[in-house]
Amino acid sequence: MVGCVALISSILAACDDGSSSPALAGSPASTVTVGQAYRFQPKAVNISKGHRLNFTIANKPSWASFNNSTGELSGTASQVGVFPAIQIGMVAGPARASLPAFSITVVPPLKVNAANSVTVSWEAPTENNNGSVLSNLGGFKIYYGGASGNYSSKVDVSNSGLTSYVVQNLPAGEYFFAVSAYNSAGEESGLSPEVSAMLN
Repeated sequence: MVGCVALISSILAACDDGSSSPALAGSPASTVTVGQAYRFQPKAVNISKGHRLNFTIANKPSWASFNNSTGELSGTASQVGVFPAIQIGMVAGPARASLPAFSITVVPPLKVNAANSVTVSWEAPTENNNGSVLSNLGGFKIYYGGASGNYSSKVDVSNSGLTSYVVQNLPAGEYFFAVSAYNSAGEESGLSPEVSAMLN
């Protein structure tokens, strides 16, 4: 299977802390599989009644659309790659606010080789979700099991230079796979999109 995972860092603008300053909050997903739908809806906080909201975006991915009235970014990811420096802003009367810039990584669909083994391959991430350069990639972890979302087995690929691994000697049955990346400090990303394979 082919997948790409990037290290996850929370993206959150100023939240409602009791102050009167308008702000935007939200954690946009950083990874989507090509061909799948993507949607992110930021939340406006501390908005005074009577103020009309208007949203803006910089560096919108070519495959996505943006709603200036609601701030929703959505679309079907049609191109593999990293779409960096996306920034959503808001204008509410005289006040302005924006989320930190973020990136969306569009990854290839995972592929499986249905035999008694499954070859897992991926593209190594090159940056963190906040757009900074990833300089301390430690390795990858492959999770798999016989039920969706329930991974009873794990393989630690500790060599960050490897981009494939063969899971061998699997009995017949259906298996579900997902991949994560981790850095040298042991901080682990979220899992890649899950796929399944039926081995006869």
